[in-house]
Amino acid sequence: MFSLHFLGRGAAFNVTEGNTAACVKNGEELLLLDCGETVFYQLMKQHLLDGVKRLTVAVSHLHSDHCGSLGSLGHYCRYALGIRMTLLVPREEAYVQELGQLLRIFGNDENSVEMIPAEDWTGMEGIDSLRYVPTQHAEGMQCHSFVMETDEGAVFYSADTCTAATMQDFLKEHQNVFAIYMDTTSADYPGNVHLSLNRLTEALPANLRDRTWLMHVNGPAVIEQGLQLGFRVVSVC
Repeated sequence: MFSLHFLGRGAAFNVTEGNTAACVKNGEELLLLDCGETVFYQLMKQHLLDGVKRLTVAVSHLHSDHCGSLGSLGHYCRYALGIRMTLLVPREEAYVQELGQLLRIFGNDENSVEMIPAEDWTGMEGIDSLRYVPTQHAEGMQCHSFVMETDEGAVFYSADTCTAATMQDFLKEHQNVFAIYMDTTSADYPGNVHLSLNRLTEALPANLRDRTWLMHVNGPAVIEQGLQLGFRVVSVC
């Protein structure tokens, strides 16, 4: 059964729970969703890179709590694993250029990282495809959610977002929904760059709460309230 293994579930300032990121490992293959500052440490600590011969990474946006470990991971792939990290990218030239510039700053080159359009990815066992979907988060920054087609059904992974519209579009496009993973916060005020639990509750049909996992949480209050409302909360190993 499809399952995301979370390496952290915290918002950027919730440092006790690590940067929100998730992975799927099948044998020698690993798919990683976001790669924030604490992620490389967790990958090493949990021995998730042991035996990996194909590593694929998708980065939702370029805030450091979502991309801060990319340099170390790329170097580890090249020098320790003897492979090139595959970085899936959307067909947005400006975003690809910014990501490439960041990798160069980190000291990564074509010997450690290969960038390919997400739609060209051939998938892995249990996951047929991954697609970038533009969403709203921070002003002036290109940000994305992810949609995956799996053997169990469609999966939505919001990454950081301040809108429920991207999730609602996903629900209109997919009848067989396996899981929804949503960035949420207890803070609720105009201009918030993250989606409040109140707004999520209003936007999501009640019968889907038990398939919706809260992540990127800002503290225990949103976890407690979310569980009371019937949502699930991702756990971190």
